[in-house]
Amino acid sequence: MTFAEEAERELMQLLVQNRHGAFSKIEKSSKGANIVIKVLDRLGEPTNPKQLAETLNLSTARIAAVLGNLEKRGLISRTMDPDDRRRINVSLTDSGRKAAKAEKQEMRNKIIRVFELMGEDDTKKYLELTVKFVDYSKKLSMEGESDQ
Repeated sequence: MTFAEEAERELMQLLVQNRHGAFSKIEKSSKGANIVIKVLDRLGEPTNPKQLAETLNLSTARIAAVLGNLEKRGLISRTMDPDDRRRINVSLTDSGRKAAKAEKQEMRNKIIRVFELMGEDDTKKYLELTVKFVDYSKKLSMEGESDQ
């Protein structure tokens, strides 16, 4: 097994072993209500369910279920598009904006706490290596696009 294959195996083991720990919050948020709230907050304007599904790479059925839950909780509102009555616009309510802000702050606090525990030197190393990882990932992605 190459060093890269071994590193991938170790990373996957870490993620699986910690699925109920640090990574579980991130994983859950990427599939449900929290991420939809954050995306709506970032967009800052009403959008439609299809755009949300495309942005989040989720099925329209999954988005519909999440939006139904968010609407019941009073975090979003769905209204008819005044220009096209067949389209629905989704926007955050005041409660939804507060929830998005709280969610972002909670995640930020956890990340800061992890960096504090790691210490300054290890945090700098981690960030340098993450930049390299992202750069190489971009290069691979661009290679894949040029093959098509």
